Amino acid sequence: MITFQLNGTPVQIADQGRTLLHVLRDDLHLNGAKLGCGEGECGACTVLVNGRPVCSCLVATKTLESATVTTIEALAETPDGSEICSALARTGGVQCGFCTPGIVMAWAGRHPDDTPDDALEGNLCRCTGYVKIRSALEQAGSLPTKPPSTSDKADLSLKDALACLAENPNLIPIAGGTDLVVRAGHNLQSLRLFPLARLNAPELHQVFREGDTLVIGALIRWQDILHDPVIAQTVPTLRDVAYGVGSPQIRNAATIGGNIATASPAGDSLPALVALQARIRLVHRDGTREMPVADFITGPGRTQRRSGELIAGFIIPAKCLGQPQKFSKVGPRKAQAISKLSLATVKVPDDPAGISFAFGAVGPIPMTCSKAHHALASVIRDEDHLGSVAELAMSEITPIDDMRSTASYRRRVAGNLLIRHCRELFAHDS
Repeated sequence: MITFQLNGTPVQIADQGRTLLHVLRDDLHLNGAKLGCGEGECGACTVLVNGRPVCSCLVATKTLESATVTTIEALAETPDGSEICSALARTGGVQCGFCTPGIVMAWAGRHPDDTPDDALEGNLCRCTGYVKIRSALEQAGSLPTKPPSTSDKADLSLKDALACLAENPNLIPIAGGTDLVVRAGHNLQSLRLFPLARLNAPELHQVFREGDTLVIGALIRWQDILHDPVIAQTVPTLRDVAYGVGSPQIRNAATIGGNIATASPAGDSLPALVALQARIRLVHRDGTREMPVADFITGPGRTQRRSGELIAGFIIPAKCLGQPQKFSKVGPRKAQAISKLSLATVKVPDDPAGISFAFGAVGPIPMTCSKAHHALASVIRDEDHLGSVAELAMSEITPIDDMRSTASYRRRVAGNLLIRHCRELFAHDS
């Protein structure tokens, strides 16, 4: 049985491999959260989990033990929730009403730095065109309180968790689950999930210094990476990656460790961490091991993670911290889009080429293009030379034709991006 707080009252439900949205609507008859896309894009199912707006269609009930869940039914009765609802009504920001509960929840649980446009990236409305919705939210502008830490009610030590995973190799670690739930078609009954929210391991949720390196815990959510001042100062390319990781609802659930564990060729953090020359730290009951992130990813959906291991974090070397960095993502829209291709580039003083770079979504793994990288070691960096380097990179990447783009488009844009990144980063030398 799973026990959690729902709208201020303890509830207990059977773990039947369902999502929070199904439980809310089918078992508890709370129908404010709606099933729209089922993939975390429309926001109609938004609720607050531990104070954060998330897509309830992507929340596995297995992960809710000791969590605090708030739905529109309870929020609308609070002063803040009532004011948001009233403002929407006053400005005519409600028409069919299907999206309205999700919009209210997203705004009520937004990050204090979020504008209405930021907060509503993950909420689609097919009626109003957003102008009146934005006006309403600006009128109801009280700041939200800071959400509680994910580890406030954690009850399992890392040592015990690793022992459990070692003894039960069929267990599947789950953090945000934003990819896993979709891939499973919301049918989680056959999966033996191991919720990482139970871990009492603060270091997995933190950014901290270790000697002269920076360690980024694997369970840090993308929304926290987006707003972390240390990340912004030392590895801003990861902050830029975070901007394009779904919506606030997705970023409030998804973790950097999960993005790497999924090993999607289009995963935006993969080329960024490879360009940063990061090492991944893996923990097991029998010890710890590290390796370059570039070696950890072996193919689409494939990694070198062994049975019983957890990703603990990522170690960024001192030589890459605070250096000029750039990340570009090409997609059909600013947010909520899978990359057609991406490029991360980092200035590295002791590298013969002067930079480290990696492409995403143009090969089965992040593509570092050794021939192009070697050619950059030349002291000549005029436009002709950069063009020849780009041509080399275009010959090394292996893009495909799919529903999002063509291989020829990806190849040409990849070359242009590399030239642009080189211009900007080498400009720091002059």
